[in-house]
Amino acid sequence: MMWIVLEASLVSVNPGLMVWTAVTFVLLLFALYKLAWKPILSAVENREQRIRESLEKAEEAQRKAEESLQAYQKMLEDAKKETQEIINRGRKTAESLREEILAKANEEASRMLEKAKREINLEREKALEEIRNLAVELSLTAASKLVEHELTKEEHKKLIEQYLKEIRVS
Repeated sequence: MMWIVLEASLVSVNPGLMVWTAVTFVLLLFALYKLAWKPILSAVENREQRIRESLEKAEEAQRKAEESLQAYQKMLEDAKKETQEIINRGRKTAESLREEILAKANEEASRMLEKAKREINLEREKALEEIRNLAVELSLTAASKLVEHELTKEEHKKLIEQYLKEIRVS
């Protein structure tokens, strides 16, 4: 039964208790407003400001990161272009050097061939001259044995000149 009495007292309306509860509530609101409301609002506003600043800083950092990324990508593209240009210049230089070396080698080969041809012609002329001289000597020796007498210098000279003329014509 006691429970019933307690329940009835909690649900029953007591005007004095209501007034004191309302006065206590108003005093508590006033005390909270004076003592806690401003610091709580200030803390909330400070926190809101820090969050806003953090978001702004994060957006700024993201913008800077995107700019840095774009700058890095541009530098990378420029480096690739420069590398390609260097490779192309290297190829062109190598090709021109190759052509220059080939031209020099061909020129040197031509000079050597001409020199060899001149030397061959000179040696052939020397050999022909030696053959002519030997032929003259053999002819003179054979002629002197046939004639069995010695020719004079003038006769030798005439005979040699005549023989040389015949050899050159042949």
